[in-house]
Amino acid sequence: MPCTHLFDELPTDMIYYEIFPYLDYNSRVTANLLLPLKDRLRTPLRKNSSLEFSMRFAASIMTSLIRKQSRTKNNIARNRLSLKIWRTMPLFPELIQHNSRFRAVVSEKAIEFMDPGLEDMQRITPYTRKTLRALCEGFLLSLETSYPFLYEVNILGNPLDNWTAVTN
Repeated sequence: MPCTHLFDELPTDMIYYEIFPYLDYNSRVTANLLLPLKDRLRTPLRKNSSLEFSMRFAASIMTSLIRKQSRTKNNIARNRLSLKIWRTMPLFPELIQHNSRFRAVVSEKAIEFMDPGLEDMQRITPYTRKTLRALCEGFLLSLETSYPFLYEVNILGNPLDNWTAVTN
């Protein structure tokens, strides 16, 4: 039987213990693909790891927008960021469906922004007030119809910690 590549001639143990530790991630993946199917190393993902990742991603985007909006002194820019926050929120249903605390806070804020007698509403232009009210109403309706709470997924911790999707 002709040799198709070098890995066919090396013992599997030598490949795993002598070669793999010196390869970077992409090279390890490529080398693993060169091995016969029965000899490939498999690293299973943790349950909900892709959901946790998407929730961390969504939380970082929403946190960035909220911090930017709270630091902005210009009323026009602040109004635009407020609208952007409420337009961005439905793009991340996993954050709303799997984090009860975030869901409760966002619901309270949506109800608060729909109140026409709110003190902060006096600084907002009529267009922004009307649009914000419509966005919040649509968001609350979608919470009840499209994005029911499913189950809690904990994403607490420092976003810079050593989070990993694979099992140890």
